Amino acid sequence: MIMKISNRLFNDQQIKQFSKQMEDIQNIQAKISSGKNIIFASDDPVGAVELSGLNDVTTRIDQFLKNGDLAYDRLQLMDSTLEGAKDIFIRCNELSIQAANDVLSVGDREAIALEFDELKKELLSLANIQDSGGSFIFSGFKSQTQPFEINSSGLVEYKGDRGVLNLQLSESRLVESTIDGGTVFQDIVTSAGVSTDLFAAIDNVSRSIRTATGGVETAKTDSGLAKITLTNQNRGTYAFTITSGSKSADISVDITGSDLSDVATLINAADLDITATLEDSNKTLKLVNNFGYDIEMGNVQIPDIDKSQESPTSFFNFQPVDASSNPLGNSQTVYDFDQTIASRLDELVVIQNHLANQRAKVGARLNSVERQQDIMNERKILVEKDVSELADADLSKLVTELQTMLTTQQASQKAFVRISQLNLFDMIS
Repeated sequence: MIMKISNRLFNDQQIKQFSKQMEDIQNIQAKISSGKNIIFASDDPVGAVELSGLNDVTTRIDQFLKNGDLAYDRLQLMDSTLEGAKDIFIRCNELSIQAANDVLSVGDREAIALEFDELKKELLSLANIQDSGGSFIFSGFKSQTQPFEINSSGLVEYKGDRGVLNLQLSESRLVESTIDGGTVFQDIVTSAGVSTDLFAAIDNVSRSIRTATGGVETAKTDSGLAKITLTNQNRGTYAFTITSGSKSADISVDITGSDLSDVATLINAADLDITATLEDSNKTLKLVNNFGYDIEMGNVQIPDIDKSQESPTSFFNFQPVDASSNPLGNSQTVYDFDQTIASRLDELVVIQNHLANQRAKVGARLNSVERQQDIMNERKILVEKDVSELADADLSKLVTELQTMLTTQQASQKAFVRISQLNLFDMIS
């Protein structure tokens, strides 16, 4: 049985066919114009899903790279800040050695102490530095709070917290992009086991320099005779070293006031060839070396003093005398060792080492960020390659396909004209 097709049905089918051909031609033209292989999901459903996933990966990688740039900038700023802080303490060390010179006058030492005051201000400025976004990098989680402020007593207080900001550099890698100010500028333990901070350390040196002219680290008499008195506002266990000739003894004694009886007893009991006697209601201790050897008193340790004081509260007064108890030269004030410039030098070395360690920590993080950024950039290139293979159009192939479709359409139209003998199509052809 043969199906009979009417002219109208034949015409409708051809028109639909021509419409479909034009739609295909338009799709090809759109791909050529955009340079994209997939414009609509229907073009390649599987490829469209895969392309969407790759675009999500690209977005994540871009965010990881932005995080890496931010972490790198913060760490670079922190590294520069720590370098500046270390330079400050190198200068402090140089000035301290200079100030320890006995030939300097009170005015010379005051000039050096004034520079310490400026160095403290410079250090405070570094500690309160902000990143490009206006966040304080040493405030912990309180990034909008200035971390360090000077209180009414002139002491620097930390207003931040111990939080550390983290940034994600990949799906499985976080990096600490800050160090809290307490860790960097506080929490420093000296070689003597005393806790201090960078600002207090500068104050300590400054006070030591300002009081250096009024006291000595070690008092000495060449006559073999001396008188000692004590100004005592720190009751407790005193310690000091007495040296005479080739002999030396470490004395440790509880002193509750200005009575030096117990001190005399301990010195007489030590093998020093020294005779200690008391005068002035036991408030003056006279030392006489039996052979006329010189006598030295130093390494004084006064209870409750582990940092330099603006005005020393307790100290020994050491006066060389002759055989008739007449003064020889000026009296010598012996402070606690922690009041001396020499005691501060060890502290400055500890601080420089501390800053170097903090900077090493930052440097290690910088290196880690750089490596992670390199990995992310390589990964992005690979993902973009996959995206290009899926999404980018093969123009030569599409142009060839378009030409074929145009030729096919033209042939179809001519064939239809001849079959239908429609004048309209004769004119078109």
